[in-house]
Amino acid sequence: MTDLKTANLNKWLFNPFIYVAGEQALFVGWTAMLLASGIASFSKTHFDGALDVHFGADASFVTSLIEQSIAWLSVTMVLYLLSLIFSKSKIRFIDIAGTIALARVVTLIFACLGFLPIWDLKKPVWLILGAILLLLPVIWMIALMYNAFSVSANIRGSKAVICFIIGLLTAEILSKVCLHYLMPYL
Repeated sequence: MTDLKTANLNKWLFNPFIYVAGEQALFVGWTAMLLASGIASFSKTHFDGALDVHFGADASFVTSLIEQSIAWLSVTMVLYLLSLIFSKSKIRFIDIAGTIALARVVTLIFACLGFLPIWDLKKPVWLILGAILLLLPVIWMIALMYNAFSVSANIRGSKAVICFIIGLLTAEILSKVCLHYLMPYL
């Protein structure tokens, strides 16, 4: 019985997309991104890339929300295009968009971590502690995004891994370029 509970917990933590997708996942993900943007505006947290998180600079709620939206949209669009090219299944945009949004629930953790006073300290021990604190949620978010892509695009194995890595790197570049050109207007 314990193994069954552990297996179900692992599915919910790392692959909730077998239970939730489409509009429902999109709603939950957007709600989490909205909350994370609100918290980030107070905790001085920036989501300035598909995977990037930085702390310390003031940001308005609107800036935080735009950063979140660009990060989500760049990953969604790139992975959707890759799924259209490499999947043999019929792909629904709403499934990719929803599951990627749901994977960004982890940004709530990042926004809350921004309240920790260690980000302003320049001592190596605090930088190491900060890196460790960020590493686990980053790994979790990448695992969620990979599973979101794999399930929604119905792509498995090495093909999924290669497509995902290329897609995530492309989305990171795309989000950075978009933010670079938008920031002067925010």
